[in-house]
Amino acid sequence: MNQKNEIEFAIYIDDSGSPKPDPKDPYPFFAMGGVLIKRSDEQTIKQLVSDFKNRWSISQEQPLHGNEIRSRKKGFAWLGKLPKVEQDRFLEDLTLTVISCPIIVNACVVSRQGYLSRYLEKYGEETWEMMKSAFSILVERSAKYAAMNNGTLMVYFETAGKSEDSLLKQYFYDLRAKGQPFNTTTSDKYSPLSAEDLSKILRGIDSKKKANSIMQIADLCLYPVVRSKDNPDNQAFIALQNANLLVDCGLQQDQINTLGIKYYCFDNP
Repeated sequence: MNQKNEIEFAIYIDDSGSPKPDPKDPYPFFAMGGVLIKRSDEQTIKQLVSDFKNRWSISQEQPLHGNEIRSRKKGFAWLGKLPKVEQDRFLEDLTLTVISCPIIVNACVVSRQGYLSRYLEKYGEETWEMMKSAFSILVERSAKYAAMNNGTLMVYFETAGKSEDSLLKQYFYDLRAKGQPFNTTTSDKYSPLSAEDLSKILRGIDSKKKANSIMQIADLCLYPVVRSKDNPDNQAFIALQNANLLVDCGLQQDQINTLGIKYYCFDNP
């Protein structure tokens, strides 16, 4: 890596669904994902988010939380009271704001039923292995992307609580010290980075609050990717795809399997 021209990347990570592989959980997916950015683009994204909030008289402290926007509840209950034409205009403006951001969307989406079929007997219901798998895959692939573009990677995640935050930090430090936590025989086809490589590329990890502008963009981008398996025609996903913001859009076909968005355990429905 040419340190003189090295680019500092950061990935802002959100999650979707419960990381507990509960067979009774009706939500079919668990995912970790978000946006890869160049550190030099942080201010641009923050300004785009701020401008959007100003246009719609939204407090700068109010997070653009995707679930609240979709459900028109809590901080966005007011949205449901607007005429449909105004609701549509809001969503179009929000989409334009997101796709105007200099971001690359990456994720690891886990099929809950596929995971249970493959691992329930091995790990049991009361484990965090699903979160560990998704986090490790996402960060390692993002590190590959950074390295491919002569860069290093900082990891940020949305703070959730002491135990969850500590787990993610431990997964990160384990990645740097030991490499991927998967069976080497079955994971070789994904060309995993070695612990030595990861220790050079991964600079550090820290938490961010939901109010962070870039974390809000991560939240808005993850859900469309998660639902792309059961609803590939969702407009938000198509918008990201058409704007070439999905990591897959910038990869050669033979790179997608090792660097692209990972749909995990979908071979075990």
